[in-house]
Amino acid sequence: MNNVKILVISDSMDFTTDYVCLELNKRNCSYLRINRDKFSEYDISFDINNMKLYISIDSERFIVDNECLEAVYYRAPIYLHHIPKKDLSFDEQIYRSQWMAFIRNLTIFENIIWLNNPIDTFRGENKILQLKYAQNIGFDCPSTYLGNCLDMDTITSEKKYIMKSLDTVLLRNYEKEAFVYSTVMTGEEIMQSYLSLAPVIIQEYLYPKVDLRVTVVGKKTFPVKIVKNGHGIEGDWRKEKENVDFRKIDLPESVEMNCVKIVKELGLSFGGIDLILHNNKYYFIEVNPTGEWAWLVNRSGLEIDKAICDHLRGQRRNKQPACLAFQRLKSLQSPQE
Repeated sequence: MNNVKILVISDSMDFTTDYVCLELNKRNCSYLRINRDKFSEYDISFDINNMKLYISIDSERFIVDNECLEAVYYRAPIYLHHIPKKDLSFDEQIYRSQWMAFIRNLTIFENIIWLNNPIDTFRGENKILQLKYAQNIGFDCPSTYLGNCLDMDTITSEKKYIMKSLDTVLLRNYEKEAFVYSTVMTGEEIMQSYLSLAPVIIQEYLYPKVDLRVTVVGKKTFPVKIVKNGHGIEGDWRKEKENVDFRKIDLPESVEMNCVKIVKELGLSFGGIDLILHNNKYYFIEVNPTGEWAWLVNRSGLEIDKAICDHLRGQRRNKQPACLAFQRLKSLQSPQE
């Protein structure tokens, strides 16, 4: 029976998680990776009376319990944004809903390090709550309006605004998938839009600007500015992701502290924070509790993977002695961006 110290919950095609596993291997750390798309291939049982989780994979048996478990790395979002190409069978629907519930119930392991706890991720993904916390902490935030109707006192026809969805939007039109980006629109264009179907976020448009991504792991920050030909990008920079540069920068101490603080206030250990630098002022836009970061390792040399492993290997909150470790190495696919 192998006792699990670090549990990694991911997907077999999640190359970002591969970075973490490769670093854990380099450090000779004991861990078990289980992939959500392979759960039906494992034998999983939970002894609720003794709070012990048993997982059998390819004739190896592992035990997860409060005595030995020190950390869980779980990067996936709680809301499922994937749009399938076909109607899901009953079996597929049951698989998705019940295994997601299983993951949520793993939060019974409370006295450990989570990166991130799925319940806190669920709460932290809410953009309006993020803005509330950001303002309370002392961040400057763009003027923001949410609704499915227009407040004529806040919208000016000649002025430009950013219109964005309240949550990630993935749509399917026959065999094509569509992703909704943030869009620059004039007040007049917004007034002519059909909004009653669903709520939208309308935000003050700050330009000229430089977009910043600040990846926070515990108390560490990894800030970059996002530029094209040395200049800021109008609108949503993700539309030009392959043509931009990610350059390491230093933040003012107060801004750096606020980045760490908002992640902590949301109950998270990790967050990908979007800021805007406009007229020498730093504005908070949003934080993604499950943001991608492998491309920052590739293109900017940021050691985010090492920081995550450092965090996972931190002291247990109750400082109980660690159990004897097991070593389970697995062959991993080469990380890709």
